[in-house]
Amino acid sequence: MKLVYFRRGIVPIAKKVLLQEAQGWVNETVNTIALPFTFFLAFGLGLKGYISNVDGVSYMAFLTPGLISMTILLEAYRTGAWGLWLDRWHQKMLDEYRIKPIHTTDIIMGEIIGGFLVALMKGVIVALILMVFSPVKIHWGALPQYFALVFPGCIFFTCVGSMVGTSFPKPDNIAQSQAIFITPLLYLGGLFFPISALPGWLQPLVNWLPTTAAFEGGRDLLLKGFIDWHYMAVMWGCAVLSFALATWLFQKKLSE
Repeated sequence: MKLVYFRRGIVPIAKKVLLQEAQGWVNETVNTIALPFTFFLAFGLGLKGYISNVDGVSYMAFLTPGLISMTILLEAYRTGAWGLWLDRWHQKMLDEYRIKPIHTTDIIMGEIIGGFLVALMKGVIVALILMVFSPVKIHWGALPQYFALVFPGCIFFTCVGSMVGTSFPKPDNIAQSQAIFITPLLYLGGLFFPISALPGWLQPLVNWLPTTAAFEGGRDLLLKGFIDWHYMAVMWGCAVLSFALATWLFQKKLSE
């Protein structure tokens, strides 16, 4: 039965996410590249003369892994938010979900898998472009661990995005929610600076942010080949909690 649900629910929804992204994929790819490349030019090239190295590596090498992880997480959020917004408010898919023999968890899992694949593909594109301008010595053997870190990150951001997409009827609300909730997480998570630069009283709190786990943990894996397992635990904990909340909220919306 579980295989039947997988074929009827998870796979078609994941395919739906991929097909939505395939429409106008050139514009989507350009938009995806624009933000991390702008950050790379503004911070990487603009500050490299003032910041010689961070934690033993050049500032541009420090910045590049964080921008790759940022791209993956933001794409997961965007896919979840806009995918569920279209399903509920534009295409009225919730009525179809009510009569189909699929579970709420299958719907969310389909969004997660589709969002992860989209985010991973765009993350690879951004990584290839950034490494042309900033050659970084990557520990390729640590890539499986890196994927094990960013996958729960995608679960967290897709689930948060899905909750936003199903809750707010206006598309402007999605952009507003990103500015209010997501952007502070990016800046506090050590994307542009090491968290050791923050005040001592703030560092223990920031260490529990999922973005800190993604940026600091992902940077350690890609540049050094190892990770503090605290970051892996934080990421998976956030993923499990967000999945439970997203399925509960989606089930509530289906019953309305």
